[in-house]
Amino acid sequence: MLFWRIRRVRTTHLVRRISPSAKTSIMRLLRGGNIIANTTCPCQACANVGKLDLKIISHHGRFDEMQLGPTKDISGSDVILVHRMTKTDVTERTGIRSYALFSEAAAQAMNISDIMEPFSQDFDHFGEVKMKVYDLAKSWEKMRAARERYFLEEDDGIWTIRYHFDAPKGVVWEAIVAPEHKVKWTTGVTDIRMENPLGRLGPGSGYHCAHAMADFFFRVTDWEPFEYFSTQMLHPAKPEISFPDTYHLLETNTGTELRYTIGINTDADGVRSEVSKQELLAFAPEFWTASLADLKAQLSAST
Repeated sequence: MLFWRIRRVRTTHLVRRISPSAKTSIMRLLRGGNIIANTTCPCQACANVGKLDLKIISHHGRFDEMQLGPTKDISGSDVILVHRMTKTDVTERTGIRSYALFSEAAAQAMNISDIMEPFSQDFDHFGEVKMKVYDLAKSWEKMRAARERYFLEEDDGIWTIRYHFDAPKGVVWEAIVAPEHKVKWTTGVTDIRMENPLGRLGPGSGYHCAHAMADFFFRVTDWEPFEYFSTQMLHPAKPEISFPDTYHLLETNTGTELRYTIGINTDADGVRSEVSKQELLAFAPEFWTASLADLKAQLSAST
């Protein structure tokens, strides 16, 4: 994909914003297995999707704009240089597979030279071009390691159910997170509304489920697409009490296993409520057994 901007780049935040935004989202798709989980095509290109990685190329220079019918394009030696920068020996010489490669001109224009490794390569008609390399994978892994996790193992919970589906992880994931699908299989739920402060599903998103017995509210606390997500569920009658839970997907030889674990309920001060725990244990087994059976039937009918 080629993007260009006419105004001067005046901020030093671009490469840092790559980390939590575009880089994170795309690398989750590639390394997190989202594309792999959703790809069933046997062709060579799709079969090798797991070998893909993210590369971002940036240059600061001059160009001419051309109008070709309804399409606007750009031309000039600096545009040619950007295309040459897509065919470097960065990976072979540095071992870095996913990277942002900035020309020296771009790095100086954004004042980001000090946070990247130097690199240079000789190009026909340009000679030796000095550049800067930013390791996206290392930054992404560092961000993931620093992220606070709210993942419940089975031993952390007060109640767990496991259920197997004859469907790929990508299909099961979509069924359990997308409100338009979730409302179809959760027993007794007539409506699910979402709050997405960041404009998409992820940490901070809220599920508001209208159930025949009461309204339930869940806030997403942890989110690893196609692997697991966790929420904090408020007690419908006592909102000062909440329960953590985790939905964990495990790939099997014949499909996907869902492990759903509910954690220890506490109030804002960390005090446990035995009454609320017993209420939940009386409700959860029947509700989840029926709901997941409906989900299994729906997934089977759609394949």
